Amino acid sequence: MLHEALGLDARPDEADTLVQVAEVSTAMETLGWRVGVLPAGLNLDAVLSSIIESDPCCVFNLVESLGGHARMIHFLPAMLGAAKIPYTGAHSDAIYLSSQKLLAKKFMRLHEIPTPQYFTRREVLNSGIDTWIVKSVWEHASFGMDDGCVVTGTEAACARIAESEERYGGEWFAEQFVDGREFNISVLEQDGQPRILPIAEMTFVDYPKDKPKIVGYAAKWNEDAPEYTATRRVFASLSDTESERLRRIVRRCWKVFGLRGYARVDLRLDSDGRPWVLEINANPCVARDAGFAAAAFEAGIRYEKLIERIVHAAVRPALQSFHRTG
Repeated sequence: MLHEALGLDARPDEADTLVQVAEVSTAMETLGWRVGVLPAGLNLDAVLSSIIESDPCCVFNLVESLGGHARMIHFLPAMLGAAKIPYTGAHSDAIYLSSQKLLAKKFMRLHEIPTPQYFTRREVLNSGIDTWIVKSVWEHASFGMDDGCVVTGTEAACARIAESEERYGGEWFAEQFVDGREFNISVLEQDGQPRILPIAEMTFVDYPKDKPKIVGYAAKWNEDAPEYTATRRVFASLSDTESERLRRIVRRCWKVFGLRGYARVDLRLDSDGRPWVLEINANPCVARDAGFAAAAFEAGIRYEKLIERIVHAAVRPALQSFHRTG
């Protein structure tokens, strides 16, 4: 079980990795596996030596950043791939491509996957778009996102980008704000093929009229915040046409980004019913209370079976190769 080494000052979203470690470890042990946990720092030689010494049949990759930098999320899976050690979830290239949001959006446009327009302070977009949402290029888990990240006009967006870069560091950008229904669609690999799990919708209960309907940082991580209880996951009521349209887009995302194991695609439907992909999440959170596990449960897959399928997707290619050569 591989995760980033965390300090005592870890943010709630970072510390959530340890919740995943504990819950996945328990599930694996229930299934009869022996589990070792390895916190990974920036000394990659030492990390690889420890892994090789333990001689695992598989590494469960829960690394979401390295040395506190989300832009290094792909380093350890790249190392494991080079060492030919099986690991769970997406390959390093897919992790890099989906985690760098600007690159991901360019790739989506190249492959005709609908995604909202966007700009950076260095590439301001001249358009008639009025409302923007400012996001981190690399960070996940709604880091730095509050009501103030939804702004009107490009000048306000540029100001918010500058403020976020000054306050939080890193790179930020502005994306066209789609004021519509939000969906999280989880995908689990089964027998080498993507299985789309029940479609979840994020609902915003009793939100004031002037409050942006977004799943910000407080909604995810601050249990005392009103947003924490007011943003609720339901399993969507969609027409067959709407559901199939979303599923078709998700299958295309899985294919063109080269995803593997498990993933989640976040979308919104605008007022005209048009879908827009916001983000593609390789290796989403697999804590018991997270959206991915909830979608699996809705599909009739208990938690231990979900973890087992994620591991089987990782070791399946090696087993197939063994049987061919054996």
